Amino acid sequence: MKKALVLAGGGTRGIYQVGAIEALKEIGEDDWNIITGTSVGALNAAMLVQGDFDRMVDMYEHLKADQIVNGFVPNPDDMTIANFIRDREEFIPSFKAWLRDRGVDISPFKENMADYYVPERFFRSDIDFGCITATAKGHEGVYVTKDMMKENGLDWLIASASAYPAFPMMNINGTDYVDGGYFDNFPIDFALRLGAEQVIAIDLEPIPAHLNYVDRENIVYIHPHQELFSFLDFDRSKMEKARRRGYLDTMKKFGTLYGERYTFEPFHRPVYFDEWYRSIMMLETRIKLANSISGQLYSDQAVTDRLKNQLHTDHLYPRQYLYGMMDSLLEICGMEDTAVYTYRSARDAILANFAEALDENYFVPSLNVLDIASYLGSMDARGIIAKLVHCSFYPEHAIGGDNVVLTVVPYEYALANLVVNMMKELSGEKE
Repeated sequence: MKKALVLAGGGTRGIYQVGAIEALKEIGEDDWNIITGTSVGALNAAMLVQGDFDRMVDMYEHLKADQIVNGFVPNPDDMTIANFIRDREEFIPSFKAWLRDRGVDISPFKENMADYYVPERFFRSDIDFGCITATAKGHEGVYVTKDMMKENGLDWLIASASAYPAFPMMNINGTDYVDGGYFDNFPIDFALRLGAEQVIAIDLEPIPAHLNYVDRENIVYIHPHQELFSFLDFDRSKMEKARRRGYLDTMKKFGTLYGERYTFEPFHRPVYFDEWYRSIMMLETRIKLANSISGQLYSDQAVTDRLKNQLHTDHLYPRQYLYGMMDSLLEICGMEDTAVYTYRSARDAILANFAEALDENYFVPSLNVLDIASYLGSMDARGIIAKLVHCSFYPEHAIGGDNVVLTVVPYEYALANLVVNMMKELSGEKE
């Protein structure tokens, strides 16, 4: 069965793929027959076809702006491939003016590519290859095969990564080409065209480029759970965090580690899990029935919809409710997402942030119905959850009727419910 690796484009964020591939090698999932990629994904793909993963790692570990361009492009924090493609009509005039005044010289990039792309090793490899570029006129996709690479191979790689208007167009045999991201930044389709029956796909965007390939049989879709950084950002700390996230996200996809955005060592379901999971379904009905503003404000599964959107998936299995809601709580608590937690260490960190809510004298005002929404709207998520946790243990301190609270802050209510279950679990452990 032919296995393919597919690598998305995304500039210096390609280091996320380094971490992912390190994980794949560690767990023995690096037996690829086909590798396809776009832009930086095409460059990474070529080096992997050559068997040059160590050189690829070294390249990213020492990557600097002057290895790409002479005279750096302006405002890198505002620049993403997606922005260029979506807002090109706004970008192009300003970049043309900037090019006239200063010019972008990508000769360092071309020189480095000539060093990293080694045709002898590339064509000696049994691994098939494909990359995507696009015509400058009309942005029609060009599927560059390994056979096509025999002529102008280096030029095709540079064309695939020509992120116009930041980079100039690449002319091959009289035709101008631009970054393959203008057509398909993540060529899973190309891998299937080349005969792939299994696919490991490494995206570089938090919202999957091709949702139609997520949760499909024989396709493992790996992607970050939050924005990494600008595609021409060379900040070393950001790049190393991206590499770490690629490693962790891949380990989670293959079940070696657990979690979604945050990462956990494997653990058994908490003692409260089954009852808590059933309570989520009942809570969703309560949220729907409590909706006093509009019958269309929430669906019949408000918490599920929120988590699906957060996790970018069309289907949730039971553990994802726990992982997704722990993600929310850990983020609210300001926890580092490149660490690996045990369930208990994550739980205890969360509970430490809400310990004050157990104090009987923790202040919760008694409000009338009209003031509840305004009061809750004045607080951040942590404050809201703390108030709701307190009211769960001291119902006589309730802010107001559940119907109003469930209408105004339904997800925070669900998070508070999880915190309460964790607190009761910890209390039981101490007895």
